[in-house]
Amino acid sequence: MISEITEIVIYTLIIHDLSVIMEVKSMSEIRVVIPDKVDRYIDSLVRTGMFSSKAELFRAALMEYLDKVSSVAKYYDSKIIFSPEGRIYQIEYAAEASLRGLCVAGLVFKEGIIFAHPEYEYRDADGKIIKDVEFNGKITKIDGYIITSSGLATDAEYLIGKIKEKRDHEDLVGEISKEYWKFTLSSNLRPLGTSLMIGIKNARKIVVFDPSGRYFYTKFWALGDGYKKIITQLNRKYTGDLDKEEAIKLMRDVLCSEKIVYEII
Repeated sequence: MISEITEIVIYTLIIHDLSVIMEVKSMSEIRVVIPDKVDRYIDSLVRTGMFSSKAELFRAALMEYLDKVSSVAKYYDSKIIFSPEGRIYQIEYAAEASLRGLCVAGLVFKEGIIFAHPEYEYRDADGKIIKDVEFNGKITKIDGYIITSSGLATDAEYLIGKIKEKRDHEDLVGEISKEYWKFTLSSNLRPLGTSLMIGIKNARKIVVFDPSGRYFYTKFWALGDGYKKIITQLNRKYTGDLDKEEAIKLMRDVLCSEKIVYEII
């Protein structure tokens, strides 16, 4: 019976494209304008005694409808599958995860490539620095590559392991993209929740990957918390003829910190 009522309510509100008038007297009150014929039918349903009022009937119908919508959304949420709108929610969630973490920036300068992030400090509940805590660095150098990431550190470590197996940068970029892609194909896996930024010394450029496997080349970029503001600053201030000292100074400037950790290749 409820299902039939749900169909009537949704048919009335959506198919007929009727206006819905909301008077915000309380958060739970919605007033609906419906055709007389439908109103008379709803009155007859109320008179059967199943519902004490039309408001109760509508509430039950809408709750069932929302439950159905929720179950559909959860289905696409929990699987690596296209939704009706053409979205893969799991990849979108992975992309959100990949934006988290300590911000790190990188740029190409005249003599090489620099990656940097603010010096990290562990603090207690009172805000005091905890001494003698070693922070696992965010920047790794392997032969002619410099690598950093944001998001889930263990996912990044998995990809960095692949970098150790490759030497030619074109092969490397293709392999990393395929690894990301592989994790979007199986229901037994989840997408990798990390973004990767790799500086390639011989090519004098930076390649950036997102969790879908998409990548692009650039001369500067940033990952992690506040990355958009950092990229905006780099876009305004970066020039390709920076020397080493100027590159370090620019890193301090865009990261808004005099205490930075950096690596150069």
